[in-house]
Amino acid sequence: MTSFLDKLKIDGSKFETPLTIRHVESHLIFGPLSRHFPVAYVAALCGVLKLASDFLNTAAPMGQRVGGAIEDLIVWVGLVPLILSRMTRRQQAILAWGATKFGLGFAAFIMMTVGTGTSYQSGHPRDALVFFFLGLLWLPSVEFIPRFTPHQRYITLTRIILSIPLVITGIQGGNWHWS
Repeated sequence: MTSFLDKLKIDGSKFETPLTIRHVESHLIFGPLSRHFPVAYVAALCGVLKLASDFLNTAAPMGQRVGGAIEDLIVWVGLVPLILSRMTRRQQAILAWGATKFGLGFAAFIMMTVGTGTSYQSGHPRDALVFFFLGLLWLPSVEFIPRFTPHQRYITLTRIILSIPLVITGIQGGNWHWS
């Protein structure tokens, strides 16, 4: 009879290919993670911070705060670190890198289509341009060209540096705010 932890074992060698190893090892953030620090600890730390955020969010009703805290405790503090800890550091970094690329790609696509369209229709063409260029900047693309893969950390730094004036422009437009 197999135990619960044996069922959680994910065969990380399936996504540990030479291409993904090259991408992760040359990345600004995931390269050091794959060599020195397990992503499972980062996931557990983010889960604890999210748990604290749920309790400190006084704008939400108490039931919603407790429900969110229980979910964070089970999923982000318990299951995700447990599943990740069953993999090697490199496999954890590859999984996190892939999830990040997918998430940023999806967010960039939504920013380019929905953000640009709604900003332009509501009479804010300056915000529409900012959304379009931010989405275009963060859309995963150039780093997948084999010639640029070893220089991925510089691509990430360039994206961060170029994002700063775009975000400042969006904030100065007066339409970006948090309620």
